[in-house]
Amino acid sequence: MERETEEHPPVRPDDLTARARIRNAAFALIAQNGVDATTVRAIARRADVSPSLVLHHFGSKQGVVDEVTTWVTDVLGDVSRDADAQASPAEAHRRRQLRFERMTTETPLLGAYLRRMLLDGTEDGLAWFARAVDASAAGLSQRESLGIASPSADLRVTAAMLALLGFAPVLLRPYLEHALHLDFADENDRSRWRAAETALLTSVLYPQDGEAADTA
Repeated sequence: MERETEEHPPVRPDDLTARARIRNAAFALIAQNGVDATTVRAIARRADVSPSLVLHHFGSKQGVVDEVTTWVTDVLGDVSRDADAQASPAEAHRRRQLRFERMTTETPLLGAYLRRMLLDGTEDGLAWFARAVDASAAGLSQRESLGIASPSADLRVTAAMLALLGFAPVLLRPYLEHALHLDFADENDRSRWRAAETALLTSVLYPQDGEAADTA
């Protein structure tokens, strides 16, 4: 049985307050219309609260935007959390791929939000991507310190490349589907992309994992 799609990423049972509803409303509006076109009044209307309550909780529209940025960054961080536990580097990467893929499939607005933030060229989008690179760099640094990943010549640049590679099927979906004759709605085609991405990273970042597979 297929799971229903959600308008926003999963929330905890205790995260259904007025503040959370405002944040969720802002998330949906930013995903659909972009930051510049999203107003405090529109957020309030969608959250079924007054504009004054939005300002009471967040101080300004920018305060809501920043809250959404932090929230989405944390949600995406959860995708990779514990993925490395008791798994080879390649398997851990596949797990991260599948979790991200599942989340963007079940929450279509997440993909729309990412496209807005990363392709609109706004100051908020620039800041959001910098935070995504920060998170990618922290994860890569940890894997390097544990001896799971090969040391990078330039950790932050490598982390940015990893972030771009991970976001590519969301940001460039129609271009990739056209150039590669793929349909990312099809599991077999998604598997082809995952396999190629994992093979690439295994050969560059996790060569020991590839050597282990060759000798198994």
